[in-house]
Amino acid sequence: MKPLVFTHPPLQVAELLLREAFSKRKLIVMFCRCSVVYEGRSATILGEGDRLVIVKPDGAVLVHRPRGYSPVNWQPDSQLLEAKLEGDVLLVRSLRAKPRELLEIRVSRVDTLIVAEEMVDNAEFQELIDEAEIRDTLARHPELIEPGLRIVTVEKRIEGRGYADIYGVDSQGRHVVIEVKRVTAGREAVEQLRRYVDAWRKENPQAPVRGILVAPSITEPAAKLLEEYGLEFRKLDLKRIRKILEEERKGKKQPSLLSFVKKGGSAG
Repeated sequence: MKPLVFTHPPLQVAELLLREAFSKRKLIVMFCRCSVVYEGRSATILGEGDRLVIVKPDGAVLVHRPRGYSPVNWQPDSQLLEAKLEGDVLLVRSLRAKPRELLEIRVSRVDTLIVAEEMVDNAEFQELIDEAEIRDTLARHPELIEPGLRIVTVEKRIEGRGYADIYGVDSQGRHVVIEVKRVTAGREAVEQLRRYVDAWRKENPQAPVRGILVAPSITEPAAKLLEEYGLEFRKLDLKRIRKILEEERKGKKQPSLLSFVKKGGSAG
C-alpha cells in the first residue's frame, strides 16, 4: 500500500481525485471543512465544522468530528458514490438503494486528502477470552476436561496458598484440583498447581487428590516437571470454548416487558 497525500488541494482538483478514487474503489481519508445532510429513515443536518471523512473500498462512508470514537454520520455501504463541484462547494454523495438513504457531504475546504492505492487484509479476527470466562465455561462443561468429572466449586480456597481455579470430584471419587491457563503453560504454572495439591494433601491426608493443568499448550520443560510431580495436563481447545460462549450468548434472550407483565411481575 502506497498512499498518495495531497495537501490543501483546490476543490476542482479534489473533485477529480475523488472521482477517480470512487471509480477504482480506493480508500479515501479526507480532512476537510464541511456540513452534512442525511435523508433516509430519518433526516439530519450537521452544520459546518472541521471533520474527518473516510470512504472505504466497499462503499462505507464515515464522518467523524474531532472528539469521540463514533462517527456522527455514516453509510454502511454505497450503491453510488459521486463528487460534484457546485460553485464554491464540493458535494460528496453516498446513495443506498435499499433502504433508500442519501448522505451528502458539502465540502467548503479540503486540508488533506489521502488516497490509498491498495490495501490487503485477510487476517482472521479473534475475540480473546479471559481466564475467568474459560474457567466458568469449563465448570459448566466439565466433560471438556474429562468424562465423569463433577465440579464442586470454582475459586476453591486452598489454606495458605490462595485459590485454585476449579475443584471437583472424578468418576472414581477422587478429589481434583484444576488450574486453568489461557496461554501456554510454563514451569511457573506447574509449580503453582503443585503448591495447591501439596497444600490440599496436607489438609486432607486421607483423601486421594489429583492435580490437572488445563492450557492450550505446555512447554517441554513444564511437561517434564509436571510428570515428575505426578500431575496431569489437559489440552484446552479455545475454539470449542469460544463456540460454546457464542452459542450461550445467542441463546440468552432478554425478557420483553409484555412477558414480564404476563408473569405478574412488578417493578420495585
